[in-house]
This record gives sequence, C-alpha cells and structure tokens, in this order.
Amino acid sequence: MKKVSVVTASILVASSLVLSNVHPVVVSAASSTKPAATQAAMKAFKGAELKTFSITSKSSIQIKDVYFKYGSKEKQAFFTVVVHNGDNTPIDFMDYWVELTTKSGAKYPVKSYTATGSSKSVQVPAQTTREFTFYSQIDSKLNYSDLIFKVVKWDFSLPGYTRTVGQVNVTSAYQNAVPANSYYVQSMDNNTIKSYLTAGTFFNMGTTNQAQFELNLENTGLFEYTLPDYQFYLRTKAGLVIRLAKDQITETVVAPGEKVKYTLRTSLKNTINLTDAQLLVTVIDAESKLEIPKSVYTISWNNKNNITVEPNKAASININGINIKASIENIYTDYSGSQNNVVLTTKWMNSGKEPVALPAYKFEIMAKDGVRYPVQLMETATDIQLAPGLDKEIALQASLPAALSDGLVLLVKQPKDEKNTMEYVKTAMKLAKLQETKGVQSKIYKSEKGSYEIKVSQAERLPWGNQDMINTFLEVKNTGSKSQSIPDIAALLRLNGQAVEAEKSNLIKLDSSGMLEPSESTRYVLITKVPYTYKFGEISLNLTDKISDTKKQTIGLFKLNEISPLPELSATEVFNIDALGRRSSLQMLNTFVFEGKDDNLLYSEFKYTNKEARFTTLPALKAYFKTSDGQYIDATLTNIKAGLKADGTALVYATAPVPKTFSNQGDVQLIIGEALTANAYSKPEDKADGFVSGKSIILPKTQQAAADTISNLKLEPYEFTLNRLNTMLIDVENVKLEMKYTLEKKSIFDVVEKETKLYFEIANNKNAYGASVTITPKEGEGLETGIEKSVIVPIKGTQLANIVNGGYVLNVYEETDGYKRLLGSKKYGSFQIVR
Repeated sequence: MKKVSVVTASILVASSLVLSNVHPVVVSAASSTKPAATQAAMKAFKGAELKTFSITSKSSIQIKDVYFKYGSKEKQAFFTVVVHNGDNTPIDFMDYWVELTTKSGAKYPVKSYTATGSSKSVQVPAQTTREFTFYSQIDSKLNYSDLIFKVVKWDFSLPGYTRTVGQVNVTSAYQNAVPANSYYVQSMDNNTIKSYLTAGTFFNMGTTNQAQFELNLENTGLFEYTLPDYQFYLRTKAGLVIRLAKDQITETVVAPGEKVKYTLRTSLKNTINLTDAQLLVTVIDAESKLEIPKSVYTISWNNKNNITVEPNKAASININGINIKASIENIYTDYSGSQNNVVLTTKWMNSGKEPVALPAYKFEIMAKDGVRYPVQLMETATDIQLAPGLDKEIALQASLPAALSDGLVLLVKQPKDEKNTMEYVKTAMKLAKLQETKGVQSKIYKSEKGSYEIKVSQAERLPWGNQDMINTFLEVKNTGSKSQSIPDIAALLRLNGQAVEAEKSNLIKLDSSGMLEPSESTRYVLITKVPYTYKFGEISLNLTDKISDTKKQTIGLFKLNEISPLPELSATEVFNIDALGRRSSLQMLNTFVFEGKDDNLLYSEFKYTNKEARFTTLPALKAYFKTSDGQYIDATLTNIKAGLKADGTALVYATAPVPKTFSNQGDVQLIIGEALTANAYSKPEDKADGFVSGKSIILPKTQQAAADTISNLKLEPYEFTLNRLNTMLIDVENVKLEMKYTLEKKSIFDVVEKETKLYFEIANNKNAYGASVTITPKEGEGLETGIEKSVIVPIKGTQLANIVNGGYVLNVYEETDGYKRLLGSKKYGSFQIVR
C-alpha cells in the first residue's frame, strides 16, 4: 500500500476551500457527484478578479488571482496586478505600488516577481495591457477575508508620500477556483491558453484508492506556447495536500490550435474523503526556483471509473498515443491442494497504424479485500512488439489461495520508472468466476495451420547425478486430409500444481520431420530436472501454439497422474530407436567386472547397428548402472564418432567404477537412453547434459570364468591363441617373452573405436610382473591380426629371476583403462638364459 505523503514544499491553497462537513467516505453516487460534461456544454469561468481601479478616464489597475501558498512553516499570498493603458502615452508603473494590510491593522511588505525571460521594464506602452505578479510573507493564521489591498501612487507633496488610488477587502464571496464543468481562458504575455478539467475517477485497491483525472490545455493564441514546469497538487476539503504524479509530455511546445493533456494520478488511503477536492496548479520559475500559483480547479467525480473492465470485454489502453485493445481470452484453473494455479491467456490488438512495444507492465490479481497476488509472464521475451491489426496472445500465470474464486480482477500496472514517478493501474479486467479446468491427455486442436490431435502420451523419470530428469512426451498427429506444418508448441509445466520456471524446462522435438502428411505424427519431449528426493503425483501442461511472430493460440490444459515405469529388456532383447533419421538398434553382448588396485570396473559391451537406409552417424547414448540396492552409478559410454553404412555395426561399451565388494548376480540394470546436449540431441563428441527415452536392460550375471589354457581366448571383437612361447631371462630383472600367436577378428564390426589391449603377466605364489600390448595400434609395435604371428614382450621386475627359476604361470588379461580381466592361464617350467 502506498502511503499518502503531505507535501512539505510550498503549495497553493485557494480561498474557496472552506467547505461544510461531509460523511468521510469515498465519493460514489452521492448527490455531490457530477457526471463529466462535454466541452461544448461547459461554461466559461471569468477568472478570479477582485477589483478594478480607474487611474484615468481610459486607464485602470486591476487586482486578481489572489492565492495562498503554504509551506511547512510559512504562508505566502500571491496576487496579480493588471495595468490597462487606454491612453496615448505610456504609464510608468514605477509610480504605483500595492500595499497589503489586514483588518487588524497589520501591514506586510510586498515583493514583485518577474518571470524568467520576461521584460523587467515596468513601462506600460500606450494602448496595451500588462500584468505584474506580487507576493508577500504573511501570518500563517490569516484567511482570505482578513486581507486588504490598497493601490497607491507616489506623491512626494503629500504626507507619507503616497496618494490612495483605491482599496478593496477580500470577502468570503471571492471565488478563484474554476468550477466543475467549466473552462478557463488565461492570457499570459503573448499567449492565450484555454484549460478545463475532466471528471476524476476512483479505483479501489482495498485500503487505498487510485484517483485519476485529466487537465486539458489548448493554445488558442497566435503564437507557440512553451509548457512551463507545471506542478500539480490535490487538496482535500480537510486541507490535506497531496502531490500528483503526471504523465510525461514529450512535446513541450504547443502550436496554435493544438492541445495537450496532463493525466494526473495519486494513490491514497480510502478513508480520505475527496468530495469537493481541488486541483492546485503551480509553476516553478526556471531561474529563481520560486513556485508561483497559476490556477485552481474544483474536481468532480464520475460515478464509474474508466479503469475497470467487465468480464469478456476488452480494455482500451493508450501506449504512446496508440489505442491497444486488451482482453482475457481463456482462464485455466488447476486446483492443487491449498491453492489454485491459474493460467490466463490475454489478447492484445494494436488498433493503430504503427507497431508499438508493449511496456514492461506489472501484472497482479486482486481479490475483493484488496489483497494482491503476483502474476508472471509465461514467456521470457522482454521486447514484445504489437503490430498493427494483428492479435498478440500473452499468457500469464499466478497461484492463488484455493478459497479465492470470485470477485477477482487482473491489474495491469505501469511500474515506477524514470518517466513515471508512481506505480499505477492502467486497466483492471474482471475475471469470470474461477472453475477448475479438467485436464486431458489428448484433444483435437484446430488452427489456421490445420487440424491436429495433441496427446500427452507418457512421462518418464531418469537419474541424473543428485537430480532426476522428468521427461514428458507429446505426440502431434495430422488429423486433416492434406499436408500440414507442425505446430510451434510452447509449454508451461507444473508438478503438483507448482509452476516450473520457464528457463528450467525445455521442449525438444524428437524427429527431423518438417511437415506432417495425413495421419502422420511427430513427437516432442518436455524436460525438467528435480531433486532426486522430490515426490509428486501430477503433471500438468498448458500448451500454446505460436502461429506467427505476432500471434499465439492456446491449445489447452493437459494432465498426467503417473510416471510410466521404464520398459525393461532382457539381456537378449534389442534396444531400438525408431525416430526418423535416427533409427538404430543396440544389442547386449557381454558384461564383465575388470579388477583394479583400489576398486573394480563394471563393463558392458554392445553391438550397435545403423537401421537407416543411408550412411549416417549413430545416435549418441547416455547410461547409468542401477545396482540391486537401488543406487545409480554414472556410466561412461563412448559414442561412435565415425559414420556407418546402412545395417553397419559398431562395438560400444559402458563402464563405471564399483567397489571391490561389488557383485553382479543378475540383479544389475543398465538405464540407457538418447543423450541430450543444450536442448538438442547430442553429437557423439558432445558432453551430455541429459537423456530421454530411457529403457532398463537387465544385465546377465557377470561372466568371469577364465580358461586354464591360452587358446581361443575371446575379447570383442578378437580371439587370441598362444601357439609357442620362449621365455628369455636377460638378467635378474628383465625377461623377454618371445611368442608365436594367432589373433583373429571373429566378430565382424564395421567400426571399433575402442583401444584393445592384452596384458601378459609372469607370476608365482609371491610375485607377478607384466606388460601391456596394444592390438593393432595406430602407432608403434603391437599385436597384429593373423596366423602364426610373432611378437616379443619385454617384462621388467626385481624378482623375475626367482620366478622363472622356480617355474611360473603366464596369465593373459584384457586391459581397459588400467583395469584387467583374466582371460586364460598356463603353467611353464622351462626358460632360456640369454647372455
């Protein structure tokens, strides 16, 4: 609530402010309330003239526009002296003066004021009229009826050196306020300005009221009029003075015949009675900074305000001189426990001929008791353009207490900024009574693009670090009879009624189709992440369709009441990706546990096949291992960067470190899906930040049996056989294994991007030493595919001589990332000493 501040700067108070008591309520349909009059029916206000004194048969001096101006601890009286010279010779106003006294005999010094830029001469040429302004510091307790003005002429032949031209007492009948439904024509220097005040309006905001009215000015003179630094105040019958906020005037020079309008506002407690309040207008002199009263207007009040708009009606909002029609098109209410979650779709129509930017309005929903609730824009765009003749749909969302359903109003507020000194309501659109909107899973949707079936098919929950991904899938089907473009869908997501911030949810199209043929479908997924401990029972989506850059259309409210369990696949079943342009299949091959020094490595490998009809890159994947106790372990899955021909295959594998105590008894799952990066499908080289379309592959019991021979050892895609071995002891710490071997590529993969190694180890009961050899290395020596191939493997170790002399075992391992899996072993007792 904005507090009313009593202006402490000097302010103007008119003589007509002594009014009778009234009941202290807001003006509504009381007898003193007057409807706004048309300008044609207005009466002319003759002005606040006090007295005219003749100084010759053709010339006179007039006193008018007597005003009080109050400060925090002082009071000033301002008045204007009009000198009319009807003679043929100039009048030197230096020969005259005005004295200010009171009925009690007190006399106050009078000062003259000359406006910045005006002539300081006091000569009044023949056949002309000039005005002079005077002011005086007076007793703050004085009333207008206490004042006496005396016009004197200097005459040094008389006692006191003055001769009285005339004097006048201010009476209680003196009226200086422009009455309601009247206009006032003021002449100032070479300018003539006609002004009138329109009837004011109220808008109740609970404990406060917003008061608003307009002061209209018209240049009826022959010359341009430069608007001065006007200040505006509202004075109540009780004497409370409130500074008014004014709309900024961009053009400060008013040409002859042109008009300008000041829209004036304030916010004040609704206990303040504004019946018979007045508008006080002052001007601050640019040079002296003196604030000079200019006019006073009696304010009338309309029975109805021009802010409130009834349900199903359009509001008129002026934006930079362009009329904008705004209306509430749809209200979606989703009841969730103790609150109503409301989505409003509003339509904005530019009735002008030029585009205009929608200001950064503040939106609120106000209840009957004046309590206001924040409303958020569903779109994050900061520059919303309204094009002429086109509708712009803007969606808003708010959360309200469940008990609130009737008597609600949507407030469109202009916030306080550099141009607006106060926040105020531009329009208030009444809402129809809220009724819970029943969400659906599918509906027929029609737009100017065509006819569609929109369906929210399912939702999945996938692990992601210390969060879970909630992926909600949408299907869009062409129900028309010809090709149709795909709707440009946007979504507002709520979980158990709680809105998910727009930047924390992303809608992704799951295939590359651009048009839909009759009966064809396309799929979207809406993704968000929540803490893994977060529980909810309902997903709701408000969907909209972006028809064009300037037009949106609401699709509807959709709901799901459950998360679909992930599909489970046995180790022999195939994981398929069916989206156009991404068709592929993944088949389980093997699961092993590789041993390491401090922990072990869980390892699963697969055959990945391109099911597209063309050469392409396989979709990037992401996976997590799920253990028997429900833990999720982030898996490293190396995606294939090379492209594959149609039906081409590649070897891929997923790994994750596990404790030494880990055991897979056929109760471990691999949660695998299509990888995402930056709200799009990942490329093989990308680092994934999410995944979708997950499935659970039940991994077989770990296959760890090692052969007691070194023959036909299998490691994908190879098979290794040691044909002959000659062990050569070079010295006590060095041995060379001279081997004849056969290495065949038994599994036919088009692409194997995995680096495969064998680790050869000499061991006895106490010590073991070994070395790694890469299979078909890109550089350097290693194992080559073929029959009866030769290789020498050097091994170094401090106890090698003892091992070889006492008989030894040769172990052959598959090595991955420093972890080893035993393939086969064979005992040997002989060796060769090389000197």
